Amino acid sequence: MQTIYIQFDAPQDGLPPATDSRIKHAAKKIVVNLLSKLIPGANPDFEEDIEKVKYWLLECDIESGIPQREIGVDEQGRVLMKMPWKDNYGYRTDNNLLLTGFKEHFNVSEITKDSFERAWDFLAK
Repeated sequence: MQTIYIQFDAPQDGLPPATDSRIKHAAKKIVVNLLSKLIPGANPDFEEDIEKVKYWLLECDIESGIPQREIGVDEQGRVLMKMPWKDNYGYRTDNNLLLTGFKEHFNVSEITKDSFERAWDFLAK
């Protein structure tokens, strides 16, 4: 398997759209929090930290474009999460977006395998 390693900024998923009022946004947040307590999360060790991710490092299979591993990094450059790992399926690896989709929707830059592996090995949570 040939792989490529990329980095891209995390989308601002946690911000309410400009059309949402503060009350509507707060109500949505309450519902999401309630549902997350009732339905087990796909990433139990990292669910609370996903909003803190500033950028993602991703390992993708070149031929299929399928993401294999991901690393979430905060604004200070600290590794917050790596997935899939233990009971954590992944955030970017557990969706239908392929390498071409990441390149279309995000400002992607290529990184080295060594820098990805150093970040992966850094977190032994």
